[in-house]
Amino acid sequence: MKRVALLPFVLLLGTRAHAADAWRPSTDRTAWQVFARMITPVPGRKDVQFETWGADADLYGRTPPKWPVANAPKLLTRSLGGITSKPVLPQVAPPSACAKPQDAAAGNFPASACIGEEVRHNRPAFDYLADNGLTTTAGLVKAYASGKTIALPSDSVIAKADWVPIGDMLKWLPAYKTPDDIRRAYYTNSASMGGQTTEYALVGVSIQSRQTNDWVWMTFEHRSNPGRCDIIGCHDDFGAAAANVPPAKTSNSDYGACAKTPALAAVFASEHVTNPVWNNYCLKGTQTLYVTMAGQPTLLGNSVVERINHGMPIPQISCIACHSTASFDKTGAPNLAALQAHPIGRVDPKLLQGFVRDDFVWGFLAAK
Repeated sequence: MKRVALLPFVLLLGTRAHAADAWRPSTDRTAWQVFARMITPVPGRKDVQFETWGADADLYGRTPPKWPVANAPKLLTRSLGGITSKPVLPQVAPPSACAKPQDAAAGNFPASACIGEEVRHNRPAFDYLADNGLTTTAGLVKAYASGKTIALPSDSVIAKADWVPIGDMLKWLPAYKTPDDIRRAYYTNSASMGGQTTEYALVGVSIQSRQTNDWVWMTFEHRSNPGRCDIIGCHDDFGAAAANVPPAKTSNSDYGACAKTPALAAVFASEHVTNPVWNNYCLKGTQTLYVTMAGQPTLLGNSVVERINHGMPIPQISCIACHSTASFDKTGAPNLAALQAHPIGRVDPKLLQGFVRDDFVWGFLAAK
């Protein structure tokens, strides 16, 4: 079938700061096109396309970096966000750690549940970072000294996916009674974390796609994630029948199904996405601007990836602003002060003085 062409971005505006903002044309169609290509089935394998991309461990954990071989075991890790973020929401699990009984009692996340995370780079992104030596501390030092601007190719895509063991999903979401209930509603796959292998369910994916200089930011959540539209609402004027879902008055509510449009069905068909579980994944929003036309900071954050796993409150999350500070100094050390400032809106240039920007890619936090 004929592929649906990606839209140009020069005429498109970004996400809204909150539901009260005027509705404007957005990059939502392109977000779904990127996502659909990521979840295209791999012939003869359980995996979908993005699971075959190079992971952080392939890029920053090997010298030299090595693209994964076919059927490589799926490995999940603790979140890099937990290295530099402090939990600021006591009612949710601390970043990168098992939830505590009081968290489960609050109805947010099950006792003993751990979130596994993977960051995957498509081939253009992987090759650029590897070929330019941006995967080791020594390579970062050399890049700083060169004075050259770091700019990934326009077809680069990087995805951060969070997974939860099926057993823990049953504790978290009582509406699902059996493992098969989870398998019918979620995309699942076998994965290992901490030396233990089990079946995981995909709960959220945050994606950056470099079709603009500041990248295009998008985040997807499973329909059953409690509180997925809290604070900033959910906005999708292409794939969702209800384009604008306002935040509920009660936190961690179930926002129900995000019924899909015929236009999205056509995109899925063009990419041979036939597994019905993907209809349960919802685009929460896209982001290409730092501020709205009125000068207010735009916000975008995933209720699991950032809010629970990184321990960040949604009102303090701006994908574009946070990643714009991805930078290192002459010793290759990351700009942790800028990261821990949790910037939203226009970023203070002073945060970047003495640092070289790594083109919105924070993965080098894992460089050695």
